[in-house]
Amino acid sequence: MAALTSGPARVLRHRAHPQDALHTEIDNPLDLLAGHQLLADAARTAPEPACTCHHPLCPTGAAHRPVATRVFLVERHPVVSAGLRSVLAGVADLAVVGSSADPAHAVRSVHRTRPDVVLLGRGATLGGDLATVAALRRPDGAPDARVLLLRRAETTTEASRILMAGGSGCFPLDLPPERIVDAVRLVAAGGTLFLPAPVPVRPQPVAPVELPLDQTGLTDREREVLAQLALGLSNAEIGRRLALAEATVKKHLTQAMRKTGQSDRLRAALYAVRHGLAG
Repeated sequence: MAALTSGPARVLRHRAHPQDALHTEIDNPLDLLAGHQLLADAARTAPEPACTCHHPLCPTGAAHRPVATRVFLVERHPVVSAGLRSVLAGVADLAVVGSSADPAHAVRSVHRTRPDVVLLGRGATLGGDLATVAALRRPDGAPDARVLLLRRAETTTEASRILMAGGSGCFPLDLPPERIVDAVRLVAAGGTLFLPAPVPVRPQPVAPVELPLDQTGLTDREREVLAQLALGLSNAEIGRRLALAEATVKKHLTQAMRKTGQSDRLRAALYAVRHGLAG
């Protein structure tokens, strides 16, 4: 490239090849120092080409691998803890940064190591484990960590309790190693996981509260009609026994059913039997 000039002084001349950038010629000595310093800084911060061999022991490739997900183990049983370490140790993008056998003392260690994911071993009760989850995610713990419980959620109700306590899901330890690795990766990426899928809990129908007889406000005639109904009589038969028109019997019966909260004749008759109106 031709030199750029200003009057008789030569200001800057670059060589054509990019590799010659550090050999830029600058006439002014101050510019020379400043220019070489800037170019040297750029050269030091330029990223090295990433290794493409993908060998796990390649030192060049290791410098270009993504930052590993930091995992902390809270597990009372040393054999289980060692097994989890063995499973996770062979995965390049996961790193076990600490462990604790005592959930009560794990909060301080978790606060110090700041893991991305905490694997919490199963305790005596789900309630106790959920209390540990809440403690781990307090400000003096690791509030941004994702917590996975190493247990099953037997029902959707238990799954809801885990989520409300601040957990990100759960799985049992009888999963294959690759499934455990996938579970940790999924939760670290912000997902929620329950393996196996919990059983849905269908709400049980709640029986209506039945008012005691003395709180229904039944009149004497309405009680008499209910008593005859409990004997299995029709409206016409009740009318003949009580010397009432059939329409009047029907009106008393409708009022009695409304006051006792019964939706049909059969339920009204059973109510009368339960409360001793049938004699």
